[in-house]
Amino acid sequence: MTVQGQDAWVIAGLGVVTADLPQGNDLAGVMRHNANKGCRTCKIDKGSWSAHNQDIITTLRYHHITDEEISKISHESVVSRRDQLCTEYGLRSSSSILDKLKWEKHLQTPQDVYHATAGKIGRLLKLTCELFSREGEDDFIKIWKNFEIPKKWSRLPNPISHYNSFMMSDLLRLAMIMPFLLNQFLKESSLKRNEAVTIQQRINASRISLVPKNIIACWVHVAKTMRTVFNREFTSDSYEELQQCLEEEFSILPKVFVSFVNLPNIHVNMHLLMHAKTFGTLTNTQVGIKEMVHHIFKGMVPKTNCKNIDLDLLKRYNTLFAIRHLADGGIDPRFNRSCTGFTNSNFGQLFLNWYVTEDKYSIEEQAQDNDDTKVVSPVNFISNISLKKRMSKQERDSLLLTLHNFKTELFLSYVDMKFEAALMNVSTSWYKLASYTFEEESGILSKVYLHLGDFITIYEEDHEESYAVIKGIFRHKSNNDKYYAFIVVDWFEDTGAEHSVLKCPLYRLQATGNKWRRIFPITVIDNFQKVHFIHNCNSERCQLPNHDTTNRIWIKNNFYFTAV
Repeated sequence: MTVQGQDAWVIAGLGVVTADLPQGNDLAGVMRHNANKGCRTCKIDKGSWSAHNQDIITTLRYHHITDEEISKISHESVVSRRDQLCTEYGLRSSSSILDKLKWEKHLQTPQDVYHATAGKIGRLLKLTCELFSREGEDDFIKIWKNFEIPKKWSRLPNPISHYNSFMMSDLLRLAMIMPFLLNQFLKESSLKRNEAVTIQQRINASRISLVPKNIIACWVHVAKTMRTVFNREFTSDSYEELQQCLEEEFSILPKVFVSFVNLPNIHVNMHLLMHAKTFGTLTNTQVGIKEMVHHIFKGMVPKTNCKNIDLDLLKRYNTLFAIRHLADGGIDPRFNRSCTGFTNSNFGQLFLNWYVTEDKYSIEEQAQDNDDTKVVSPVNFISNISLKKRMSKQERDSLLLTLHNFKTELFLSYVDMKFEAALMNVSTSWYKLASYTFEEESGILSKVYLHLGDFITIYEEDHEESYAVIKGIFRHKSNNDKYYAFIVVDWFEDTGAEHSVLKCPLYRLQATGNKWRRIFPITVIDNFQKVHFIHNCNSERCQLPNHDTTNRIWIKNNFYFTAV
């Protein structure tokens, strides 16, 4: 081709084509999933998709063998015989549009882990909710309304009455907390009798009381597998963990729920390890951008939680692409001239950065009392520190009573900031909210919001990662007449024990005392969205949303991660 008046060779390569299950089959030239051999990675019959002890090596599809099979099909002149060959090989009669390229059609069309995982969770959610008795539904709704989800999440719709309103990212978030929700209430009377008996027979349980534990175990395995497949980095040990998680999930879901037998979303567990090793991670081949667009659209749809949102999203897609077409100078066939109004400078200014939505927390902050006093950051990677919503005098005084070494710890915080001295007789101001801009090593800027009660990660050289909960946020005026921000935390202590059902580690929230330092500069926070804790409610004294303060045991949510 000619580039700037000179002839040039342009060489391009196809890396990976990721698509949902049916569309991916079309691109690979394989029949859809209702065919006998409808997997684009292997030739296992669909009646054996969830069977154990499959010889994957001998059943995989290989590119050179597929080429030979396609050649046989294309050279067969008899239509009936050609159809028989298509059925025998599980291949389409027409070739894929990508077959004109040099590519490996089976390795380069991995199953999309995002759609496969979300679809699997959606089915499990529907099956679980259909098992609930009236008592079970009432108990679930009570727990659901008071459960402490991460503050950065939008409130999820009721999964029983608004199942169709769940997007894929909603399903991923639900899977992170569903084991904990069920563990707080699920018992034999929470389930319909006939359904519970059916599951008891499927799992060969001696007692029907074991059914609730198996249902929770299904969610534990699904959540653990989900967390593992979305790892951003893999080591040799990580690949072994991935294989174990996939095999355990592959085993338990069809065993408990008949609807998972030979389900394509379960069958792909056989191939995800290969895809992870081929492309480094599974997140390198996931399709999540579409879900981000859905997030934006969902915020525009009125009363989303009361309807199926597919038509609303389709309407907005059509509108968006129509505007894009006209803005790019396209012509509407209903008119005999181009729509110049869409291409003038005013229209361009109107749609500048149209895809950016205002963060919900900025609205929350604007509603709070403003404080114009500037808070200075002692480090370069944190800027624009803002403190909002003052604590009441009662809240502040109650917290100060627990800080027995306030001045000493504040001085140590200044030492951490490389200050040699600081005035200790200057009053402090206490707040409930803080925000700042954080610059990552890659140069990406992120807006960080902190609230009282947020769980955070603090990195210490001696103890590596440590976890804490924010109990206070305050500013203090240093001897250089500048204000600096600090936090007060309560530490979580690892008990070394594990929850018997949820398989997550148990931590003890520190009691009031002098055992650990509690005041730090706000810059000490390593990651505030990285960890999530749930109170280990195991007595009647926990009356949600209030917990039994004498029970200081918390469960670290090992299934928590940042979804799209």
